[in-house]
Amino acid sequence: MLGIAFQYFTIKPMREVSMGEGLKAAVKADTLSLTAWQVGMYGWMAIALFILFSPETLRPNNPVFWFMMQIGMVCGFLTSYPVNWWLLSKKIKEVM
Repeated sequence: MLGIAFQYFTIKPMREVSMGEGLKAAVKADTLSLTAWQVGMYGWMAIALFILFSPETLRPNNPVFWFMMQIGMVCGFLTSYPVNWWLLSKKIKEVM
């Protein structure tokens, strides 16, 4: 919800659209972007959990878990970058 709010307060004034149109554009922009990020992040964590380490190793009280999360965040960035590029080029998302 917070991401949609940030998108809304960026898109609505820049495009000078109604509240409904601004909300619709914000949901579209944030949903696609966040979904792409989650594919990379959760995809990496699934690989780490099911292939690289055992479930006992990847617990939040283990530094390995947090290191894998950092790699997962980079993977999320890499998978969301092309989607955000496309969203910007199609004017679905606004440059902030």
